[in-house]
Order: sequence, then C-alpha cells, then structure tokens
Amino acid sequence: MGDFNFFVSTNLKYGAGQSEKIAEHIKDLGCQKVAVIIDKGVVNNTQIKKALDALKMSGRAPVDIYVNESVEPTYDYLEEFRKQFLGKGYDCMLGIGGGSALDLTKGIATLVTNEGTALSFRGFPKLKNRPLPVIAIPTTAGTGSEVTYNAVFTDSKEKKKLGINSTLNFPVLAIIDPLIYVGTPEKVAVSSGCDALVHTLESYVHKNHTPVSRMFSKEAFRLLFNNLRVMLEKPQDLDVWGGLALGAYLAGIALINAGSGPSGAFSYPLGAVYKVPHGYAGAVFIASITRTNVEKGYLDYADLYDLIEGSDKKLPVKEKNRKFSEEIQKLMDKLKVPRNLRDFGLKEEDIEFMVSQHDVLKGAIAQNPIEITKEDTKKIFSGLFR
Repeated sequence: MGDFNFFVSTNLKYGAGQSEKIAEHIKDLGCQKVAVIIDKGVVNNTQIKKALDALKMSGRAPVDIYVNESVEPTYDYLEEFRKQFLGKGYDCMLGIGGGSALDLTKGIATLVTNEGTALSFRGFPKLKNRPLPVIAIPTTAGTGSEVTYNAVFTDSKEKKKLGINSTLNFPVLAIIDPLIYVGTPEKVAVSSGCDALVHTLESYVHKNHTPVSRMFSKEAFRLLFNNLRVMLEKPQDLDVWGGLALGAYLAGIALINAGSGPSGAFSYPLGAVYKVPHGYAGAVFIASITRTNVEKGYLDYADLYDLIEGSDKKLPVKEKNRKFSEEIQKLMDKLKVPRNLRDFGLKEEDIEFMVSQHDVLKGAIAQNPIEITKEDTKKIFSGLFR
C-alpha cells in the first residue's frame, strides 16, 4: 500500500425531519443574515415548506429567498443571478434543490466575496477571499454537490461545462432528510440516482482510487444499486430514499478523492450541446463502459457484484465480472434509461462529433483502468444508434 491522501470537509446531519432544525444549525455557525437559493421545482415540497417555515418562525436570522429557474446554469445565468446579492450583507448561503441549485449557491458564495465576472472564475481559480459558508440541503439523491467543492456551469459560447472549482467552496454542512425525497418525479429520481451510480462506479475503478476512497465507493454502490432496483416500486419508502440519498453523499466523497472517468466525461458534451439531462447523459454510457472493461479483462468488479442482493458469491471471479456487467445493463433497462441516443434527439451523423470529443476528454478517459481507444469510443457510440 503506497502513500495516499483522503479528505472530507463537509459536516453531515442525517435523518427524517433534520431539515426542520435548520435554525439550530445556522445558530451553531454564528450566521446573522441568510440568503436561500431554492430550485423552483421544490418550492412547494411539503417538507421544504416546513423547514423554511421553521426557520422563519425561529427569528434566528433575517432570511431572503431566491428561486433558481435554471436546470443547468450557465456562467451568463450566474452573472445575472449574482446581481441580486450584491451589497446585501449576507454571511451565510443556504442552497436547497438538486445539483444545479447547490452549484449555483456555491457559485454565488464565491462571487459575492471576490471581484470579477463569473466567467473569469471558470476552471480552478485561485480565490483571493474565502467564499461565504454554504449549507446544502439536497432534494435529489444524485449529484453529491452537497459534499463536493465543484460547482458546474456551462460556457454558452464554447458549449463546454467547466465550473468554478475551489477547495474553499466545500459546503460546511449537508442536511439529508429522507422526508424531502418522497414524491420525487420518476424521471428526476432516475436521472439523479444514475448520476450517483456513475460517480461510485467510476471512482471505484479510477486509477487514482485509494483504499479509503474504495471503502466509500463500495458502500455507496451497495446503497445505490440495491435501492435503485426497488425505487420505482416503493416511491413512499423512507428507507429506500434514505439509502439513495446517503449513497449519493458517499459517492460524492469517493468522487472528489479519486475522480471520474469516461461515462462522466462523455456526459458533458451530451448535456452542453444536446441538452440531455446530466444523470441520463452519464447513465446511457455506464453499461457500455462496464462491458468494455470486462471484455478487455478487468476483474475488480467482482467485489461489487458480491454487494448485489441475491448475487451468487460462489461464482469464479471472471464470471462475477461478466454477471456484474449484465446486472448494470438490467438495472438501466429497469429504470428505462434509453439504449438509443436517438431517444435524446441525436442523429447518426452526430457520431462523428461525439467521437471527436475523445481527444478533448482524453484526460478523464485515460483514468479508466483499461485503455479506451478512439476506436472503442466509436464502437460505443455506434452501438447506441440502433
């Protein structure tokens, strides 16, 4: 075992009803004036309304609420959105929503304490001033944005997803309340759940994985895979939602300590250019990438196969890997993840553009444990046009 580094910088409060204790948590942070950024899709969420009502009634701190209307915010949207916060004297940001709302919250937390346009902070900027502290309440079990420092934004001109990525931008607190997820629309639940599954699978196989990051990847996989299999049949089950939410959180920790791979990389042009929802954009590739790895001799999926409920742990390692690849495809089919990119509006002539992205994304693709050549990429994309 060689040297390695591992870090987690976000406190976690987990449990049914934890969101209603937000005033206590704000008090613990010593915040005096709070700005709330909330996704428009969850403004009427019963549990979120309870949480915000409890915060207002506490009288703990003045609270201003801003609604995010962007599904995948651009730097232009971030630049315009920031104008509402200037000179208001906020000392804490509360983000409520899916990955986009939480990323937007982290982006605003950075921009209100640092001078410059939103676009000037793209990539991995060196921040002059520390961002405002961010509390994150995720309402989808997927992105892991509540525990990562990345904040993803799209450059409209270049049609690339880049982000504002600084280790100063970790949320100081994540609140996971299973009550929030009950009633999540099916497509939102599938997209976010698959996003988390991609995170944990790619961090698990990533060349930079460590013994500790793999512990998180494996537990995240156990929670995500087994609960995703029953999610559609048990939409009111708090244990299922709690497992998915915690799995997404753990997958986020694994991701920032190891890294992402081909599926995550290929999802970016699909989202930026073709407007495919991020979770689906990664999910459409994960079965193909897994199958390619297995066909080329990768054997480490055996440990993950053993975590699948009902798996045959007595199978030889090679057979476990083959079965694992099949199980991933079965899960994608059960969740109704399209096998055909035509379902997202792409045409066969788009294959050439997507294959050209291999060179652009080669840094992430190269982190896969098995070489994914440009020919492999072409084969994978061609296989998604049937």
